[in-house]
Amino acid sequence: MALVGIGVDAVEIDRMRRALERTPALADRVFTPTELLQCRSRGDRRRHARLAGRFAAKEAVAKAFGTGVVGFAFRDIEIVNDHGGAPAVVLADPARAVAVRRHITKVHVSLSLTGTVAFATAVAER
Repeated sequence: MALVGIGVDAVEIDRMRRALERTPALADRVFTPTELLQCRSRGDRRRHARLAGRFAAKEAVAKAFGTGVVGFAFRDIEIVNDHGGAPAVVLADPARAVAVRRHITKVHVSLSLTGTVAFATAVAER
Protein backbone atom coordinates (compact mmCIF):
# COMPACT_ATOMS: atom_id res chain seq x y z
CA MET A 1 0.00 0.00 0.00
CA ALA A 2 1.17 3.51 -0.80
CA LEU A 3 -0.50 6.37 0.99
CA VAL A 4 -1.99 9.00 -1.33
CA GLY A 5 -3.74 11.19 1.26
CA ILE A 6 -5.41 11.54 4.61
CA GLY A 7 -8.49 13.64 5.31
CA VAL A 8 -10.19 14.60 8.56
CA ASP A 9 -13.42 16.51 9.12
CA ALA A 10 -15.84 17.34 11.94
CA VAL A 11 -19.47 18.44 11.71
CA GLU A 12 -21.61 19.81 14.51
CA ILE A 13 -24.73 17.64 14.71
CA ASP A 14 -27.06 20.55 15.57
CA ARG A 15 -25.70 22.54 12.63
CA MET A 16 -26.58 19.63 10.32
CA ARG A 17 -30.04 19.40 11.90
CA ARG A 18 -30.67 23.13 11.41
CA ALA A 19 -29.46 23.04 7.81
CA LEU A 20 -31.75 20.12 6.96
CA GLU A 21 -34.73 21.74 8.69
CA ARG A 22 -34.11 25.08 6.95
CA THR A 23 -33.53 23.47 3.52
CA PRO A 24 -35.16 20.01 3.34
CA ALA A 25 -34.04 19.54 -0.30
CA LEU A 26 -30.45 19.62 0.94
CA ALA A 27 -30.72 15.98 2.00
CA ASP A 28 -31.38 14.85 -1.58
CA ARG A 29 -28.60 17.08 -2.96
CA VAL A 30 -25.94 15.76 -0.55
CA PHE A 31 -26.96 12.19 0.33
CA THR A 32 -27.83 9.18 -1.81
CA PRO A 33 -31.07 7.23 -1.30
CA THR A 34 -29.04 4.41 0.28
CA GLU A 35 -27.45 6.80 2.77
CA LEU A 36 -30.81 8.31 3.69
CA LEU A 37 -32.27 4.84 4.16
CA GLN A 38 -29.38 3.69 6.35
CA CYS A 39 -29.65 6.83 8.49
CA ARG A 40 -33.34 6.37 9.27
CA SER A 41 -33.96 6.15 12.97
CA ARG A 42 -36.76 6.44 15.46
CA GLY A 43 -35.28 9.64 16.86
CA ASP A 44 -34.38 12.70 14.81
CA ARG A 45 -31.32 13.31 17.00
CA ARG A 46 -29.83 9.95 16.04
CA ARG A 47 -30.74 10.46 12.37
CA HIS A 48 -29.06 13.86 12.28
CA ALA A 49 -25.97 12.46 14.01
CA ARG A 50 -25.70 9.71 11.38
CA LEU A 51 -26.14 12.19 8.53
CA ALA A 52 -23.57 14.54 10.07
CA GLY A 53 -21.15 11.61 10.24
CA ARG A 54 -21.67 10.79 6.59
CA PHE A 55 -21.24 14.43 5.59
CA ALA A 56 -17.98 14.62 7.59
CA ALA A 57 -16.83 11.41 5.89
CA LYS A 58 -17.56 12.81 2.42
CA GLU A 59 -15.50 15.90 3.27
CA ALA A 60 -12.70 13.74 4.67
CA VAL A 61 -12.64 11.61 1.50
CA ALA A 62 -12.44 14.73 -0.69
CA LYS A 63 -9.52 15.96 1.44
CA ALA A 64 -7.80 12.56 1.19
CA PHE A 65 -8.12 12.85 -2.60
CA GLY A 66 -6.10 16.06 -2.34
CA THR A 67 -8.67 17.90 -4.45
CA GLY A 68 -11.49 18.91 -2.13
CA VAL A 69 -14.94 18.65 -3.66
CA VAL A 70 -13.81 19.69 -7.15
CA GLY A 71 -14.91 17.89 -10.29
CA PHE A 72 -17.60 15.87 -8.51
CA ALA A 73 -20.57 16.27 -6.17
CA PHE A 74 -21.13 15.12 -2.60
CA ARG A 75 -23.55 12.45 -3.86
CA ASP A 76 -20.70 10.94 -5.89
CA ILE A 77 -19.12 9.82 -2.60
CA GLU A 78 -21.42 7.38 -0.84
CA ILE A 79 -20.83 6.29 2.76
CA VAL A 80 -22.59 3.00 3.46
CA ASN A 81 -22.43 0.36 6.14
CA ASP A 82 -20.83 -2.92 5.11
CA HIS A 83 -22.27 -6.28 6.21
CA GLY A 84 -20.53 -5.97 9.57
CA GLY A 85 -21.83 -2.43 10.13
CA ALA A 86 -18.52 -0.67 9.46
CA PRO A 87 -18.55 2.42 7.23
CA ALA A 88 -17.40 1.89 3.65
CA VAL A 89 -16.86 4.24 0.71
CA VAL A 90 -18.53 3.73 -2.66
CA LEU A 91 -17.45 6.10 -5.44
CA ALA A 92 -19.68 6.96 -8.37
CA ASP A 93 -18.54 8.79 -11.48
CA PRO A 94 -17.17 11.46 -11.62
CA ALA A 95 -15.59 10.95 -8.14
CA ARG A 96 -14.35 7.56 -9.35
CA ALA A 97 -12.70 9.30 -12.32
CA VAL A 98 -10.88 11.68 -9.95
CA ALA A 99 -9.70 8.67 -7.92
CA VAL A 100 -8.41 6.97 -11.07
CA ARG A 101 -6.53 10.12 -12.14
CA ARG A 102 -4.96 10.30 -8.66
CA HIS A 103 -4.14 6.55 -8.80
CA ILE A 104 -6.34 5.87 -5.76
CA THR A 105 -7.41 2.24 -5.56
CA LYS A 106 -8.94 2.11 -2.07
CA VAL A 107 -10.41 4.58 0.41
CA HIS A 108 -10.79 3.68 4.08
CA VAL A 109 -13.05 5.71 6.36
CA SER A 110 -13.68 5.82 10.10
CA LEU A 111 -16.52 7.67 11.85
CA SER A 112 -16.90 8.71 15.46
CA LEU A 113 -19.81 10.49 17.14
CA THR A 114 -19.99 12.41 20.39
CA GLY A 115 -23.14 13.98 21.77
CA THR A 116 -22.52 17.11 19.71
CA VAL A 117 -20.00 16.42 16.94
CA ALA A 118 -19.47 13.86 14.19
CA PHE A 119 -15.84 13.16 13.24
CA ALA A 120 -14.51 11.32 10.20
CA THR A 121 -11.10 10.25 8.97
CA ALA A 122 -10.36 8.99 5.47
CA VAL A 123 -7.22 7.37 4.07
CA ALA A 124 -6.68 7.05 0.32
CA GLU A 125 -4.21 4.45 -0.93
CA ARG A 126 -2.83 3.20 -4.21
